[in-house]
Amino acid sequence: MTSAQTVRATVSTALGGAMTAGVAHAQAPSSPTTPITPSPTAPTASDPTGWIVASALILGLLVVIGLVVKLYDLRRKREAESVHLQAQISDALLRDPILFGLPVAATAHAPLWSGTPITVELSGEIADRSVRDAVLRTARSEAQRIRPDVEILDRMTLREHERVA
Repeated sequence: MTSAQTVRATVSTALGGAMTAGVAHAQAPSSPTTPITPSPTAPTASDPTGWIVASALILGLLVVIGLVVKLYDLRRKREAESVHLQAQISDALLRDPILFGLPVAATAHAPLWSGTPITVELSGEIADRSVRDAVLRTARSEAQRIRPDVEILDRMTLREHERVA
């Protein structure tokens, strides 16, 4: 056999095998297929509903986080303002030579909303009414100097004088 004959034999064998496979494939029974129809409720690739819902949820979450941060910042500012007022009133009570050394404490409470007044509670034990009036007058004047809408609560008690027999 010559090389040309070898090539022809190889080509005819290859073509015969391919034709046999094609005929065999054509004769094989095919499995029944049903066409897939999209259901009317199933989202398709061109349906933007999923993206809209996801975007709305993310936007809502960002708004909630922003509100929480704003409320936290407002609370922190109000607490800092009340601590400043409390320190100023305590310093004013210590600067007055008549009131120096009295066991009187000023405690400030600031509500969350900025439109409501800060409440300062004066507590402690004092000797007589004139000292009470001096403490109240000093606390009010110092509070009015810082903020005009401060409420002063008097929780001071009068100390009973011990009588010597």
